[in-house]
Amino acid sequence: MNLDDYINLSSDERLRVFLSTLSVTNRTPEYYVNWVKVERETKKYELELNTLNYLIGKEEIYRESLMLFTKQPDLLKAIPSLIASRDAILNILTIDENDEMSFEQLNFATIDSTRISEYVDFIDQAGLLDFLQNKANRSLVDYVYGVEAGLDSNARKNRSGTTMEGILERHVAKIAQEHGLEWKAQATSQYIKLHWNIDVPVDKSARRFDIAIYSKEQNKVWLIETNYYGGGGSKLKAVAGEFTELSQFVTSSNDNVEFVWVTDGQGWKTAHLPLSEAFGYITNVFNLNMLKGNFLSELLNNSVRYTE
Repeated sequence: MNLDDYINLSSDERLRVFLSTLSVTNRTPEYYVNWVKVERETKKYELELNTLNYLIGKEEIYRESLMLFTKQPDLLKAIPSLIASRDAILNILTIDENDEMSFEQLNFATIDSTRISEYVDFIDQAGLLDFLQNKANRSLVDYVYGVEAGLDSNARKNRSGTTMEGILERHVAKIAQEHGLEWKAQATSQYIKLHWNIDVPVDKSARRFDIAIYSKEQNKVWLIETNYYGGGGSKLKAVAGEFTELSQFVTSSNDNVEFVWVTDGQGWKTAHLPLSEAFGYITNVFNLNMLKGNFLSELLNNSVRYTE
């Protein structure tokens, strides 16, 4: 199926084709671990971690820790990395033997040298001293490298959207070069007006479009939004509604503005109704399979051809 065949279908038929061609994943190999970020986070405290290797295997480790941190308080800044915390300021609940609860806060970004014993007590109760004394048998830099890789896996849920943006940007860059078009990632309405003199109504002043493409010959702008949903949920209904409203908003411009939504993921199979409503308003809804089939390229090429 080509773009013209797809566009000429009814909205229900387009939805059926869209759902039948959804991808099983958008996870490229780079999705799993952002090694650049892991290395950056590890190197932040590389010197401190190498110094803390001194504590590995120490018999009287509490006393040794107290002495070390008293002499070099800033070594404590590396502790959150060792306990897999992104937070440098920790709020801590303590429950004593009488089930009495108390709260305290330890700041590992700005070390309070008058509270060294409290820092060490926390490190001990968190199990880190036991780890250093009995279980650590290699460089703490290497250990934190592994911890950071694990922490980075928590960011994967945010990488699906970033991956889609990357795929789309590479795709658009190639098409723009072929057809002599200009484009901008994360474009604002202000940028579009300033550089291309096209008015784009926006629903909120901070709105950034994932991709904006401009044809000087036609004095036309295509605005593209992209996302990916591998799982279902109530959010999909809100997303479909948001992009339906956005498409109507931007295409109300007195200038030549067209809206394109590139989305994918098996999660859409759980949101037929809101997606069906979106298809009733947005003609250009494409998935990755359709990008592979050159739908976006045909859309831009057709527009250029029809003006010649």
